[in-house]
Amino acid sequence: ALGMHAFGQSKSVTRFRSAYPETSNLFFYSSTLKMLNTEDNPDLAGLLKDIEEIRVLTWDKGKQMPGKDKVSALKTALQSENYNTLMAMNDKGSAIDLYSREKNGKMPVCVAIVHTAESLVLIDLKGGIDVARFMQLKQKLDGQSANTSN
Repeated sequence: ALGMHAFGQSKSVTRFRSAYPETSNLFFYSSTLKMLNTEDNPDLAGLLKDIEEIRVLTWDKGKQMPGKDKVSALKTALQSENYNTLMAMNDKGSAIDLYSREKNGKMPVCVAIVHTAESLVLIDLKGGIDVARFMQLKQKLDGQSANTSN
């Protein structure tokens, strides 16, 4: 049962990890995420409340990082799992792809792939994210940041 919970997110990511073990990983569970809200910000609490787990998996260039062909195969596998592409962009040598799979109008799982010449990072999220709430919080934080820099 523990194995199913720990790896119950994307089957494609689980297979990818089996074939190409990551250099390092971080796991954040809902209880850990709640502790990050040290200022008891209700906007942040609302955003985090439906997230069950976030896995951050990293492969470094110096330690057998999977090549572009392997990353492309992972992207294809995610799409075959009914993940939708939310975003694909290239910025300053980084390729960033964001995928989600919806259920009942919520985004229960999300996978981000950040690929540079130096590293590959997969962020595999299980739980719901209210995208509108995220954008509202981002705008609020951006506004606060602009006010403090003036």
